[in-house]
Amino acid sequence: MHGAIFSAGGDYPGNEFIIGSGDDALLCRYKSGRRKLSRDDQITLEFAGVSRHYHAAIMRTHVVGRPKPLHAPYHAAALEALAACEAELKPGRSAGDVFAAHARVLDARRLSRHRLNACGYSLGAKFTPSWMDAPMFYERNDFVVARDQVYFLHMILMDSESRTALCLGRTYLVGVHHAEPLNAPDLDLVRK
Repeated sequence: MHGAIFSAGGDYPGNEFIIGSGDDALLCRYKSGRRKLSRDDQITLEFAGVSRHYHAAIMRTHVVGRPKPLHAPYHAAALEALAACEAELKPGRSAGDVFAAHARVLDARRLSRHRLNACGYSLGAKFTPSWMDAPMFYERNDFVVARDQVYFLHMILMDSESRTALCLGRTYLVGVHHAEPLNAPDLDLVRK
């Protein structure tokens, strides 16, 4: 991944890429140590393309071999939640409105205990140790979204009981009337 970024003239990201497989796919944070993928496995990746310290992040859970029984329904829920958040990500709406769309969709599918209490954040010209910037999308955050702002929306489901992870995220630029995705045009469940 770094090779692709560097070959296109990019920079080092503000934090290390998040790579977790098996049960560690549920962490959605970097951890040290490596393991070999199993015949049937899951791997969560969060990384960013970077140019002059501006980041465009992507987050996905990839399925290796046979998916777990909940991967497909969780992916459908994440797609629906991402679309709902995208519809709210426009000038004049608040960060809390975006989060409310996330919570509404996932809670209606009885996934509240598997979702996070935030669903994204601003991206800008950032330096280590993190590419995250304020504001974050969480309940009742009254920060108002405006044109020309860049945000990363992430739908993260971590089911500790079934050991199923499902993460889906991409970066958006807020336009005059709506947000435009900057990356990850294909949101299908990745299966290898």
